[in-house]
Amino acid sequence: MRRKTFGFFFASLAVVLLTVTGAFAAMGEVAGLTFSGFGPTDAVGQGESSTPDGRPDARFSVSITGAGALAGLSLKALDGNGTWDTAPGNSAWGMRVKDGSGNLLTEANGRLPMVPFLMGVNLEFSVADNGDIARGGRFTLTARFLDNSEARTTLTIPPSITATTARILSVGWLERATRDLTGRNEALQGDGRPDERIRLELEGEGTLTEVEVRNLVEGRPTSAWDTIPGNGRWALAVVRGRDTLNRNDGSVEIPLSGRTVLDLWMSDDGSIADGNARFEVILRFADGKRLRGTIAAQTAETPPSQQGDRLQATMMGEGTRDLVGRDEKRAGNGKPDWRIDVKLDHPGTLIGMKIANVKGSSGEWDTLPGNGRWLLGVTKTNGDILNRSDGSVNIPVSGGTAFILWIEDNGSLGKDETRSRLTLVYDDGRVLEQDITPYSAPAQTDDGDFADAALAGVGTFDYVGEGEALAGNLNRDYRFDIKLRGKGTITGIRLVNATKGGEWDTIPGNGRWLLAVTKPGGGVLNASNGSVRIPFEGTTNLQLWVEDNGTLSDPASAWRITLALSDGRLLEKEIPTGSSGGGLQVEKRELALSKPQATGSDYVGPYDALKRNGRGDWVFTVKIRGRGTITALSLRNIGVRGIWDTLPSNGRWTMAVRVPGGALLNRPNGSVSIALPPNRTLQLFVENNGTLQLPKSRYELTATWSDGTTTTVRVP
Repeated sequence: MRRKTFGFFFASLAVVLLTVTGAFAAMGEVAGLTFSGFGPTDAVGQGESSTPDGRPDARFSVSITGAGALAGLSLKALDGNGTWDTAPGNSAWGMRVKDGSGNLLTEANGRLPMVPFLMGVNLEFSVADNGDIARGGRFTLTARFLDNSEARTTLTIPPSITATTARILSVGWLERATRDLTGRNEALQGDGRPDERIRLELEGEGTLTEVEVRNLVEGRPTSAWDTIPGNGRWALAVVRGRDTLNRNDGSVEIPLSGRTVLDLWMSDDGSIADGNARFEVILRFADGKRLRGTIAAQTAETPPSQQGDRLQATMMGEGTRDLVGRDEKRAGNGKPDWRIDVKLDHPGTLIGMKIANVKGSSGEWDTLPGNGRWLLGVTKTNGDILNRSDGSVNIPVSGGTAFILWIEDNGSLGKDETRSRLTLVYDDGRVLEQDITPYSAPAQTDDGDFADAALAGVGTFDYVGEGEALAGNLNRDYRFDIKLRGKGTITGIRLVNATKGGEWDTIPGNGRWLLAVTKPGGGVLNASNGSVRIPFEGTTNLQLWVEDNGTLSDPASAWRITLALSDGRLLEKEIPTGSSGGGLQVEKRELALSKPQATGSDYVGPYDALKRNGRGDWVFTVKIRGRGTITALSLRNIGVRGIWDTLPSNGRWTMAVRVPGGALLNRPNGSVSIALPPNRTLQLFVENNGTLQLPKSRYELTATWSDGTTTTVRVP
């Protein structure tokens, strides 16, 4: 109670003193003003807005000495046009003010309450910059007191931005494209109608903070689009390549350096299509500089849609790779993709590709993640995949270049009436389009065509054994590769060694050893009893897997493969003697895996992450024969339990990979992409789950390659 009484007494005494001293001089003196820089806070917007504007606030601190009561503050740029104060409702922008203890006294849209002080007071205030503060110069702070007396001080702030050197090289209309980024309001949201676009080319340095497009009638603006939020004008989207540069509220802050190409997208209010108006583009920069460019609506630049010999695309039909499926994932689905061969002679960096059916049944595939369209796979002619993990691309092109594109058939690609178009997008905004030469199917008989068959040799999987059961026996199966053309449904497959004896088939209950069927990179197509029913259309590749009866490695063996179709037809293919081991495979790859050993190295622990746990790992050594890029490794203890791999975020313990004596090859998330020449040796480090020292442990290592194939080895 006594403390409250004394507090009230001193407060009353202070007010008396303030009233008396106010009659003779200013109640206080501005003893110090300091500019504290920009940010990290963003609590003040333009004008008197008390909401963030996406730019760091300019922060100041001020010390006032004397005895009195502070009634207001104002800051004026002597070398610019900016004014900020604590009085709402005028033309000055607002101030956000705190006391020395960090207590908020007023927001930018409010009024500073009376601040009494004895001996002095310390305050902090922040404002939104109109460009004057960043440019630097002299600024005067005025403190107004309860008795209307004032005190001032002037501060010189050094410039914090480089003077703008940017200039407009060209500005012009482009033909209407298919993007819809804006509507008839300030929201950066499409309205179902394609936008109009302006191509703007700049050169030089600067920070672009506002973009405006105005329609001029007799030299006077009649309509406008801009990037300034809250002024009621329709939105203007600023795009570099495929990236929209606007913030969520539509504003921009774009650093420029060297040559910059920007596209401005906006919805037509009728004046653009009218063709009689002129338009101007106004650019404002952080240092206050303005640039202006004028174009006529009739001078629209139309990029050619046919690129002639500089861009060619040909539909090649069903290929031999399975990279994509009926979604946006970069993963096959057991069905060969359709192939499009592309020749390109336009230097630059490709950031997007799209194939769209323009005639016949609808269909659309692209490399843009997150839009729901099926993925378009892109590879070099040597088979290297160019899509990132999310499907997107960033492909430098210099001079003549060839690509192969892969898409999943949606049922439209083999039809005579289907016509498709390829669209390429560069990082500088260029868009190239070319109609794809339609697929020309090879001549086929009504009975179909058994195009090719070969014995590939010992494969990398174990699907069958010495019987009719669909179950492995720890011996790798022999593989036959076959290629079909035509249409039908396979209901049975029979393999016969015509010279040395032996039969395998898919017919259950007849006593012959089972023949397993897969597509390249896909799962087993047999039913649980071994039977098959496999529809095919166009060009189809299949792999046949059988247990060795002792004749499969004999070069004197000749083979006959018979396919039974649901309509009663039989297709047969002979494999003559001396052809064993040829196969259709492109690259022979083999793995040799050692048994594990305990080490003192610690790279991983019982985590789905590259994370140490203070205990020594166990190491496997694998020797690899073949060429290619390994994109994943998976190790299983098939004798007891346990799985370790390099696939992130799947809940399994992470495997660390390195070259002996070298650094880890894993990415930070544990994944790998390892390019291998022949005879490469790798070390695989895993955390012991308690089974690695057990004598009954047996291991299976599977390597997944960038072409979608896998190689597997087992250690008994």
